[in-house]
Amino acid sequence: GPLSRKITTSEFASNVTATALSSTQAQAPSRTLEESSYLNDWIAYYSIEYPPHVNYMGRKMDDKYILNAAQIALSLAKYLGRNFNQQHVDMDQTDDSRRGDVSSCISCEDIRVGNVMVKNLDSGEAVLKRTNGAASSSSNTERRQVLALGIILYELFTQGEPPPRQIQQSLKSTGSVLSFGTSLRISGPDEDGDDRGASGGSRGKNKDDDDDNNDEEGADDNSAQESFVRKQRRRIGGDEGKEESVPTLLKRAGVPSSISRLISDMLSNRDDADFGGLFQYDKSVSCFDDVIMDLEQMIDQPKDFLYDTVRLSAKPTVRNKLYSRQRELERGNELARRSAAWRHQEEADGEEYFEAALETDGSSSVKQEVLLVSGLPGSGKSSLVNELIAQLRSNGWESLHCKFDQIRRRQPLSTIASAFSRLFSSLIGTESDCAGGSDENDTLRDIRAHLLKTFDEESFSILFHLIPDLRRVVSNDYNSVDVQQMEYDEFDHGNLGFDESTVVASKIKVHNLFYEILKAISSSRIIPIVLFLDDLHWADSASLELITFLINAMGANITTDSATAVRGTNVLIIGTVRTNEAENSSDMTEFLEKIRGCYNVTVTDMALQDLSPSDINGMISESLCYSQRLTRSLAGIVHHKSEGNPFFVKEFLNDLTVENLMVYSFSERSWEWDEELIESRTISDGVAEMLTRKLLRLPKDQLLGLVMLSCFGSDVSFEVLALVKTFCGNSDIMNTLDSIAKARFVERTDEKYRFVHDMILNAAQEALDENERINIMEELLQALLPHGYSDDTVLYIVVDLIARVGADRVHDSETRLLYAQLNLTAAKKATNTTDFASALTCVKCGISFLPADYWKNCYRLSLELFNQCILVDWALGSTEQMMASVDEVFSNANGFEDTLRAAMVKLACLRMTGNRISEAFAYGFQILEQFGESFPAAPETGIIVQELLATKQLVTGSQNESKLRSLPEMTDSKKLEAMAFLEEMLMCSYQSQSIYFPLIACRMVQITLQYGLAKTSCLGLSSVALSLVTVFGNFSEGYSVSKTSLSIAGSDKRVLCSIMVSSFGVINIWKEPIQAILPQLKDAYNLSLKYGLINTALCAGMFHAYRAFFTGSLLKPLNTEVSSYMRNNLERHKRRLMHLSMLPVSNGITCLSGSSGPQYVEELITEEHLAEALQNKEFTVCEAMLTVKMMCSFIFRRLDEIKVTARQYLELFERASGASAQFINIYRNFYGGLLSLHFYRESQEQFWMDRATHAIQKMELWTAESVWNFENKLFLLQAERHYAFGEMDLAAEKYKLAESSSKKHRFIHEEALACELAAAFHKEAGDKKNVAELIDRAVECYQTWGAEGKVKSILLSP
Repeated sequence: GPLSRKITTSEFASNVTATALSSTQAQAPSRTLEESSYLNDWIAYYSIEYPPHVNYMGRKMDDKYILNAAQIALSLAKYLGRNFNQQHVDMDQTDDSRRGDVSSCISCEDIRVGNVMVKNLDSGEAVLKRTNGAASSSSNTERRQVLALGIILYELFTQGEPPPRQIQQSLKSTGSVLSFGTSLRISGPDEDGDDRGASGGSRGKNKDDDDDNNDEEGADDNSAQESFVRKQRRRIGGDEGKEESVPTLLKRAGVPSSISRLISDMLSNRDDADFGGLFQYDKSVSCFDDVIMDLEQMIDQPKDFLYDTVRLSAKPTVRNKLYSRQRELERGNELARRSAAWRHQEEADGEEYFEAALETDGSSSVKQEVLLVSGLPGSGKSSLVNELIAQLRSNGWESLHCKFDQIRRRQPLSTIASAFSRLFSSLIGTESDCAGGSDENDTLRDIRAHLLKTFDEESFSILFHLIPDLRRVVSNDYNSVDVQQMEYDEFDHGNLGFDESTVVASKIKVHNLFYEILKAISSSRIIPIVLFLDDLHWADSASLELITFLINAMGANITTDSATAVRGTNVLIIGTVRTNEAENSSDMTEFLEKIRGCYNVTVTDMALQDLSPSDINGMISESLCYSQRLTRSLAGIVHHKSEGNPFFVKEFLNDLTVENLMVYSFSERSWEWDEELIESRTISDGVAEMLTRKLLRLPKDQLLGLVMLSCFGSDVSFEVLALVKTFCGNSDIMNTLDSIAKARFVERTDEKYRFVHDMILNAAQEALDENERINIMEELLQALLPHGYSDDTVLYIVVDLIARVGADRVHDSETRLLYAQLNLTAAKKATNTTDFASALTCVKCGISFLPADYWKNCYRLSLELFNQCILVDWALGSTEQMMASVDEVFSNANGFEDTLRAAMVKLACLRMTGNRISEAFAYGFQILEQFGESFPAAPETGIIVQELLATKQLVTGSQNESKLRSLPEMTDSKKLEAMAFLEEMLMCSYQSQSIYFPLIACRMVQITLQYGLAKTSCLGLSSVALSLVTVFGNFSEGYSVSKTSLSIAGSDKRVLCSIMVSSFGVINIWKEPIQAILPQLKDAYNLSLKYGLINTALCAGMFHAYRAFFTGSLLKPLNTEVSSYMRNNLERHKRRLMHLSMLPVSNGITCLSGSSGPQYVEELITEEHLAEALQNKEFTVCEAMLTVKMMCSFIFRRLDEIKVTARQYLELFERASGASAQFINIYRNFYGGLLSLHFYRESQEQFWMDRATHAIQKMELWTAESVWNFENKLFLLQAERHYAFGEMDLAAEKYKLAESSSKKHRFIHEEALACELAAAFHKEAGDKKNVAELIDRAVECYQTWGAEGKVKSILLSP
C-alpha cells in the first residue's frame, strides 16, 4: 500500500553503493513508493529492488529495471516533445513583441532529474515540475532540451550516477550549435585515429543531421575548426586521472549498448563553444522524435533492441514478417468475411469473426470472391497471402495451396490434386490426434458422408487415381461402398465412339468431380476454405481450365435461401501473378478475361507496390537489431539499389556482409558499414546477378545438388530423391541438400525439399552452362527410367526430362524408340485425365524421337502416336492440325481397320461443322458400306414406313421385350465398330432432321437382335420408339419400346442420359402426367451436367423449361431455373442456338410476371424475330416463339396484335408438322385453336374455323392417350366452339368441365384461363350472377401461378 510518509533520497543513499557491485551483499529493508514520486526516489528505490549483478562480462543492469526505466524515459520524451511543439504553436499565434515570453515553454534549466515526477509506477508515466518559469526561445532550442533529457537518462540508467561535469556545464552556455558535414564524437581512448562514431554505423563520409533554426550562425568558422573536428572528445575521469568517454562509463555501469548509444548520441549534441560547439557528430540526436522512435522500438521489442542479447551470427537475420502490407491484409480479411457471410445468423451468434462477416456488406447480394495479388518477382506476393492464410486459419479456415511451377509438369492436374491430397492428409492426421466426438471428427465425418452421397463407384475410381489420400478419407467400416476394392479404370478412349463430345464430357466430368469435392469440404460443418493459387502465371492450360470452371460454378451456384441467410460458396479464391509474366502470356490474359466475366463473381485486383524508404528502414533495423535512427542512411542507399523490392533487400544485405561492406562488432555490439563503397557498388542485373554470384561460392557438390534439384522444378519429394540418391557420386544426395538447406537456399518439409524462392530456382538453372545442365538431366534420366513404367509421377518427370534433353542430343536408335514409347504412354494417361494440352506435348515429343522412315521401321508405334495426336488435336479444337494427321494416317495405313479411329474423328468433325452435314452423310455411308451396311441414296417414304413396321414387330410385345433384355453381349468386333459409326450417323440425322433417322435406328436394332447388345443398342431402340411416336403417332407402342430401352441402357452414363432426355422429354409426355415427368427431366439435366454431357444437358434443360412453363409451374422459381440454363448455355458452353431457344420462355415469364423486361406482348417476339428464325431454318425455335407469343397475347387479350401473325404461321406449321407429334405442337394447337375460335366469332371466316377444327381433332386424339394431360384443354376448346356456334347451354357445361378438369389435374394457369373465359361468356350471355365469382377465382389462380402482370391487367380493366 502507499507509504504514510515520503521516502527521500537520503534514506536510500547509504545503500546504493553497497548494492551497486554485487547483489549478494546485505540490502536495506524493502519499502514501497507512493503512486506519484520523484524520479530520484524511484531510482533509489528500484536500485535496491532490482540491483545490478556481475557476470563474466562485467557489471550488468537488471532487465526489469532497464525496461521500467525505458518506459519512464519514453514517457518523459513524449511529454517534452509535446510541450516543445505546443510552444511553437503558441509562438505562431502570439504577437512578435511577446514571442520571447511564452508561458508554455519549459526552460532547459528545469529539465533535470530533481524535477521529474513519476506519476504512475505501473505505466512509467512521467512529467516535469517547473521551477524557473519561461525561458527565451533563442536559447531554449529543441537541441538543448534533448541534451538536457540525455543527462536525465544518463542518471536514470546508471542508477543515480551523474554524467561528466563538462557535459552538465554545457547547458549553462547560451551559445548555439551549428551542424556541418563532419562529426565530433564522444569516444574511448582506444579509438584514436578511427573514423567510427560511438554509435557505429557508417565508416564513410558523415551526413548532416537535423538542425534547429540557429544552426547557420557561425558557418564561416568551418575551415578554422576542421582540424579539431576529427579529434576525440574526452574528459578526466577517476582518481587516477584516466581519460574516459561517455560510452565507456555507461558500459562500465552495465547499461545496455542500445541505451548507451542513444544517451551518447544525445550527449554529443553539445553547444559549449570551447568544445567545438559549431560542429555536430553525424549520429547526434537533436530532436525528440528520434528519441521517441528509439525508445518505442526498445520497449516494443526489448529482446532485440533493449537488452544485450548475445548475437550468434554476424549476418543480418531478415525476419519472416510483412512490412507495409497492413492495408492489404485488412482488405484480404474483408473479402474472407464476405466469402464466409453465408452462415445463418443464429449459427454465427457469439462468434465475433462471423458477426463481422454479416456486417461487412448490408446487401443480400453475395458473390464468389476472387483476389488477384500481382507484383514483380520478389515483391512479397506469396508472403502476403501466407500471412493472410495464417490469420484466417486462426479463425477456423482451412486452406488448399496450389503452387504452380515454372517447369510446367506434364502430370495432369497434379498441382491442384496434390493440394487436395495434402488437405485430406492433414484432416486425417488431425482426426487421429483428437478425441472422439470432437469438432474435427465431426468435420471429417461430414465430408465423408457428403462424398459418399455425391459420388458413385466410377467417380471414386477416377478420384482415387488423382487424389490417393481421398481413399483414406472415405474408407470406413460403415461405408455402404467398398471403396478399398475400387481400382482406377482408365476411360476407354481407344474405342471408336470416342469423339469430340466424349472428350468434352470426360473433361467436364473431371471438373465436376473437383467442384463437388471442394463443395463437400467447404459445406461440411461450415468450414470456410481458402484456395490459394500461387504463381498462376505458370499454370498449365488444363489447370487454368479447371480453375475457370470452379470459379464459374461457385458463382453460378450462389442462392438466396431466406431473409436470414444468404448462401454463398464459403470459399475465398486467391491467386498470385507476376506482373511481367502475365502481361506476356496470352493464356493468362484469356484466363483473366474469362473469370472477370463469370456470373456472380467479383474479382479484386491487389497490385503490390514497392516498399518505401521508411519501410525498408524498418526491415533493415529489425534484421540487424539496430535502431532505425542509425540505419536510416543505409536504408536510403538500399532502397535506391533495390527499388523497394523486399526479396532484393534481403539478398542485398546478405551480400554486403559476405563482401565485408557491412560488419558486426561483437565486442561493441554494433554494426559498421561504408556508405560510400555501398553506394558506388553497381548491380547490372539486380537480384539475379547477386544470387548467381552467391551460388557460385558454394562447394561444387552443393552447387551440383542445387542444379539437380532445379531440374525437377520448385520442389521434389523424398520418394523421387531416393531414386537418385547417388547422383554425381554422392553417397546420399539428401545429405548434400540438408547442407544447402542450412544456407537457406532450399527448405526441407516432412515430405519434400523445395526452393525458398522461385528466383533462387532461376539462379540455379542459370548457374551452369547448357551442356552441363543437359549432362545432369541425362544422368537423372538413366536413374529414373527403370521406375517410369510403374509410377506415374516418375513417368511424367521422365518425359519432361526427355523433352528438355531434346531429340537432337539422342542418337541411339533403341533409346529414341524407348523415349517415343514413354511419351505415348504419358500422352494416353494425360488424355485419360483430360489434360489434352499435356497429352499433345507428349505426343509431339514422341513423334520427334521416331527414326527416319518411321512408318516403315516402326509402323505400330507410329500409328498409335498419330491416332493419339488426332484425338487430342480434336479435343483442343485444332481442326487443321487434326486433319493433317488424319491424312498422314490415311496415306500410310496398311489396311481399312487401321484407319477406323482416324475416320471416326473425321466423321465427328464433319458432323460438328454445321455447313458440312451433307459431306458427313456421304463420308459416313461410305464407311458403313465397307462394313456391309448399305443405305438407299434417296429413301422413299414407303421404304421408311415398311422398315419401321418390320422393326416394330420385332421389338413390341411382352415376349419380344423379354428377348431384348436377355440378349447376350455383342462380341463381333466388326459389328461393334459398325454400331459406333451408326451411332454417329444417327446423331447426324437427328441433328439435321433427316429422313435417314428412322432407317439408321432400325438398322441398329436389327444388328442388336442378330449379334447381341452393344453399349449403343439402347440408343437405336430409343430412336425407334421416338420414330413410332413422332412419325406414326403410335404412342402406346412407342412408350413401351422407350421403357425397354431404358431397362437395357446399362451403366454407360452418356447413353443413359441421352435415353432419359428422349424418353421423358418427347415420348412419356403422351402417356404419363406431365407434372411427374418434370423432376425426371431435371434429374436428366443434372446427371448430364455432372458427367460433362453438355449437349444432352442443355437439351434436357430446354425440354424442362418449356414443359414447366406451358404446364403452369410457378413462375418465380421457374424464372430462376431458366436464367441458370441460359447462363450455362451462353457463358459456360457458348451454345448460341440453345440460348435462342430459351429466350421465348424467358421473355414469356418476364411478360406474365410483370417484372423488368418486355411489358407488352408486342415487344415479346417481333415479326423480325420470327422471320430471322425461318430464314436460318431454325424451325423449332420459330415454332416456340410463335407459341409463346400466341399464349401471352391470348392471356393478355391483345388479340388484334396477334391476328396477322397467326394467319401467316398457323397454316404453315400445320403443313410442316404433318402427322408428327412434338411437345410444342400441343400448345401451338391449343392456343392457336383458342385464337382461331375468337376470330371466327368476330368474322365468321371459314379459315379460322378450319384451324380450330384441326386443333380440336388433334386434342381429341391426344386425350385418348392421356386424359390427365389433355382433357381440360379439349373441354375448353369445345366450350369456345359451342360459344362460336351460339350453343350456349353446351358451352356453359364445357366451361365448367374445363375448370374442374384443370383443377383436378393441377394446371393452375389453365384453370385461371377457363374461369376468365367462362366469365366473359356468362357476361355476354347476360348471366351476370357468376361473373364476379369467376373473375375472383381467375385472379386467385393467376396470383398463385405468379402472373402478377396479368393480375394487374384484370384489376385495371373495366
